[in-house]
Amino acid sequence: MGAISSSATVDAREHDAASAGYVQRWRQKWRRATGRSAVAADSVELVQSRIYLLPSGRGMFLIVTALLLLLVGINYQLSLAFVVAFLLAGLMQAALLASWRNLHGLRVLAGRSPQTQPGEPLRFALTLVSPERSRHGIRLDARIDGEAIHCAPLLAQADSTIAATLAIIARKRGIVRLGRITVETRAPYGLVRAWSYVHFDWAGIVEATPEKPSPPLPLAGGADEQHAPAAREHAAHDPDTLRDYVAGDSLRRVAWKQVAKSGRWYTRSSESGARQEVAIEWSAAALPDTEARLARIAAWIDRADNEGCAFTLRLPNGGLDLAGGAQQCADARRLLAVFPERIDAVSGLR
Repeated sequence: MGAISSSATVDAREHDAASAGYVQRWRQKWRRATGRSAVAADSVELVQSRIYLLPSGRGMFLIVTALLLLLVGINYQLSLAFVVAFLLAGLMQAALLASWRNLHGLRVLAGRSPQTQPGEPLRFALTLVSPERSRHGIRLDARIDGEAIHCAPLLAQADSTIAATLAIIARKRGIVRLGRITVETRAPYGLVRAWSYVHFDWAGIVEATPEKPSPPLPLAGGADEQHAPAAREHAAHDPDTLRDYVAGDSLRRVAWKQVAKSGRWYTRSSESGARQEVAIEWSAAALPDTEARLARIAAWIDRADNEGCAFTLRLPNGGLDLAGGAQQCADARRLLAVFPERIDAVSGLR
């Protein structure tokens, strides 16, 4: 008896676990279909299970009119009232099918993570792929930090792609996540509202605003800050640090004053001493406020880029080895934007 009771208990637990697993899978599927949970995929196709249909205000008026005509036809035995009522019902059914087909099969693709500065637009670029047939009156709506953003109605031709943008004015430095996107259409008749949800795991970056005016660079090798500007100016214009311009050299390293004087093109040599290497560290920006520190470091990064200097970066949330160029500056600005988070711990960056 004891063995039978133990076996029954085990079977009951397995049944409960299986039921809980089924409920959990169904709940996850429902959350994905309704856009409650973000997906890491780069594209989402609007299939039948993701599309929802409801009559619009105009459609409700048509339905009420058809019902009234049907009642009138029944009460007064008017054949014409029956004909008009069934014609309106057929029109409503055709509108349901046409609106559903307008979304079915449409693919929505996410672009790269946008970057901007406070006060500037942050633009999330999307691509709509329309296979087989044209789609009319496609609208995109979303919410970012509680603010609603919209996109003008779009026309996607058959077997083509169309770009769409959801933009918001960035308020402050940090990470901005795009919320659930509503893809909607009321075409072709305006009688039915068809919509679907798309929710990408997608984040934009608002960079730190550089300090103005730009402070002197913290030069590597323990250079004296007071003599740094004069030393850099000497290195920039000393003829011993110049060489003939070679096709492909960065325009930022061109010695424009020497070009204006002599008419020949010169490039500042990269072997101009340790003063071309900059060590940017968190402790070097000795300011009490965190945002002020980030602003100063952002100004150093811009100045190093403008002067063609390679730099290292050391922050509490990560660092960069010695390098220069556009990619180094972009990586550095990302580190500043996500502070105090680590860049590898931030999801949604594409």
